Amino acid sequence: MKTINLQINWYLYSIQLFVFVLLYVVLLNLGFVTVAQALAGVGATWTMVSLISGIFGNTYVHIDKAGFSYRRGLTTCYLHSDEVVSLKATKVLNSYIVTVALKSNKQVSFPYWLASFEEIQKAAKQFNCPVIGLTQSEVNV
Repeated sequence: MKTINLQINWYLYSIQLFVFVLLYVVLLNLGFVTVAQALAGVGATWTMVSLISGIFGNTYVHIDKAGFSYRRGLTTCYLHSDEVVSLKATKVLNSYIVTVALKSNKQVSFPYWLASFEEIQKAAKQFNCPVIGLTQSEVNV
């Protein structure tokens, strides 16, 4: 199995920026100028830094036969294939957000990253685990 590189979830980043702008406008109209400026500044900065680090490869999610490897900030983490119990897919537009269930009853979700149906199916086949949240009727969407 070749390495699968999950794609940036532009939809979620767009919604996040929209929510920060909306909060800014609402708080500004309520007279909380300082709070509005602080929240909008921190929120927009955090979103843009997160997005730019994904674009330049400083954060990533890879799936290969060894399991999942992902980087958040300065830490690289691994989810080994023998620890994966199931994959959960949540549909967002034409792609899927992946959540990994582990033998330790922990779940690791990657909301800022998207995968296609075929990529999730390949990973589940490689890890010999079920995919929760997908039906066969969704293949031809």
